[in-house]
Amino acid sequence: MMKLPVIAACSVTTPTPQITAADLLELDKKGKIELAGQGFTPHSEITLLLTTTDGVQSDIGYAVTPAPAKGNWTTTWSYGRFVKKKLVAEGDDSLIATDEDFMPLAQGTVTFKAP
Repeated sequence: MMKLPVIAACSVTTPTPQITAADLLELDKKGKIELAGQGFTPHSEITLLLTTTDGVQSDIGYAVTPAPAKGNWTTTWSYGRFVKKKLVAEGDDSLIATDEDFMPLAQGTVTFKAP
C-alpha cells in the first residue's frame, strides 16, 4: 500500500495596512505632522497622496521625511507649503497610501482647522 503525503493547510493572516495621523492640523505655514503606517509589505515602495476637500489630489512624497518604505513606518510631513499656497482649507482631507502602481493600500483622514 502506497502512503500519500499529508499536506497541512494553514492560513497566514496579513494585517490590513493602516495610516494614522493627528486629529486636527492647524493651518500653519510652518506646519508639520507625524504620519504612521502599520501592516504594509516590508521594503515596498509606498506613495502618499492627499485628496483635498475640493477633489484635488497631490503626491506629498517630496514633503515627507523619511520616505515610508517598511512594513511599519513613521514619517514627518511638512505641510506648510500647502497652507502657504492655499492648497488646503478647513475640513477633512483624505490621505491615501498606494503601491508603486498607485493601487490604494490604505486610507486615512487629516482635518485642517483655522488657528
